[in-house]
Amino acid sequence: MKQDEKPLHDWERVESDIESIAHYYDAAASLISFGMMDRWREKAASETQDWMRVLEIGSGPGSMTRHLRGREIVMLEPNEGLLNFSKGVLGGQRYIRVRGVAEHLPFADESFDIAISGFSFKNLIDRKAALNEVRRVLKSGCKFVIVDIAEPDTALRKRIMHLYMDRVLPAVAMLSVPREVKRRWGRNPWKHLSSSYMNLGKPEELVRSALSAGFSDAKFRYLMTHGVAIVTAMK
Repeated sequence: MKQDEKPLHDWERVESDIESIAHYYDAAASLISFGMMDRWREKAASETQDWMRVLEIGSGPGSMTRHLRGREIVMLEPNEGLLNFSKGVLGGQRYIRVRGVAEHLPFADESFDIAISGFSFKNLIDRKAALNEVRRVLKSGCKFVIVDIAEPDTALRKRIMHLYMDRVLPAVAMLSVPREVKRRWGRNPWKHLSSSYMNLGKPEELVRSALSAGFSDAKFRYLMTHGVAIVTAMK
């Protein structure tokens, strides 16, 4: 398996787990990020403007979509259940829902003013193929923005983050779920999801992958905790 690929069964389980927690996704995200999640989303979303045609990669339940500006926002999501769920969260004609994957985008060349991925790029099966496809559908001089959990820049921060993901996060996330739902589930889906949260790896490696795919001016910056990063790349 190539470095930029992940097993299909892992991807399918992540998608299934996210669908199962859709009703509690935002509340849990706020808890596990100590209230910072929407601030991180907004920092990435600030790259979008009202006149743009926006492509969102992995829109999920619409949590990132709420922060995006644009005359048309195309929500790409492989999970039909999550697309349907987002209809109850976001209304309006500017939201276009498309079922599909980033590795095979069903759009014409140079048809978007910006592409953005909020906490979903780490879950892609083939990042190299996705980067190539995103570059293809972006107009010349336009930007791809990724905000996601990333490997911290020091060994100590990395160890603390792994301990938090493994031992604390699943229990904290479950605080957002009503007791009767917990009993019905009979398991904690965040125990599996938390193991996928570190899949992005080092942001500098993603920068190198973007450059290899033909992007220019690729760069990253850590946000406050150094466990989340924003990566940007220009076509």
